[in-house]
Amino acid sequence: MQDKNSYSYIVIGLGLRLLRNVNDTDITKFVKHELNQLKTALYDVGFHVSCSDLTTSFFMDMEATLEPLADEDPIGADARISLSNEMMVLERHVLSEGLTKKVHVLPERRFNSNYLLNEQNKLFKVGTFEKLPELAQSDIKSSCRCLLFGEATAAAFHILRATEDVLKHYYFHHVRQNRLNKPMWGPIVNKLRAKTRNKPSETLLNSLDLIRNAYRNPTQHPEATYEVDSVQDLIGVCIDAIGKMADEL
Repeated sequence: MQDKNSYSYIVIGLGLRLLRNVNDTDITKFVKHELNQLKTALYDVGFHVSCSDLTTSFFMDMEATLEPLADEDPIGADARISLSNEMMVLERHVLSEGLTKKVHVLPERRFNSNYLLNEQNKLFKVGTFEKLPELAQSDIKSSCRCLLFGEATAAAFHILRATEDVLKHYYFHHVRQNRLNKPMWGPIVNKLRAKTRNKPSETLLNSLDLIRNAYRNPTQHPEATYEVDSVQDLIGVCIDAIGKMADEL
């Protein structure tokens, strides 16, 4: 999915109307600039049918009338009439193609929408996200996007998987010998709690137990589903736990 700003559509509308109503005395540099800006905006929003207008012989003939003119020369009557006619045709196609395009407005969440979509690292303390394992980073990104698009259950699966991945790396960081053959969430926390030296904080361990018992274990059941509000609670708790573990990685 591409993140597009709706301002491009406004640029298209304004550009079409401006070029339809140019004067004989408007200078060539100004007209060429506005025409190129309109072309860029059409390509940017993916108006492929309208863009095909730009390759027709009629449109190219119109551009040919502007080409020999010096930047500071007025476009004159011939170029103005040709330009106005082509903009009238293009405007009809743009309006028709606009009916086929759907703009989806993303709802507000508790977390910054741009962070959820593009800058998930900003949900953490500076430098934290970059310290996380690659799989955890990928799952955090997926979880945030799923939350933004309203796919709450998918968001829960991804953030829980990310938390477990960080927990395993956290366990390997703390335990160098006699490691568990199958490091799973519950046994990992028990092993960390049993440490006598450099033991992780009880606050973190309790938080990890809460996530496992209240969220992770119930989520394993096929019938389990999440609502947007509940998964935002989960993501908040997981971000806190992941951040605490990352401080030591």
